[in-house]
Amino acid sequence: MHAIIALHDIPAPAAARPQPAAGPAADRGADFTASIWIEEFIAYAQRALAAEDDEDERRLCEDEVLRRVPYLRAAGLFDIFQIAHPALRAMIEDHSRGA
Repeated sequence: MHAIIALHDIPAPAAARPQPAAGPAADRGADFTASIWIEEFIAYAQRALAAEDDEDERRLCEDEVLRRVPYLRAAGLFDIFQIAHPALRAMIEDHSRGA
């Protein structure tokens, strides 16, 4: 099984770190937690889909994907983007319905 490394544990080069846009969020010292959650969501989803032969890895990654769904839904991500992979989309929809 592969070791899990959260994307936020890998520091970005200083020049590559995005800066908040001017406005209320920047004035509050907004961080980029939402973008980290999106990056982790994508990484775990890709790993879950790739781990067809490793049940433990797949379940772990699916749990991590589903743990992020309520936050990303609250942020409006799924109002703008649709999950293209049918099985992943169904898993997220079932989770959101409480199935």
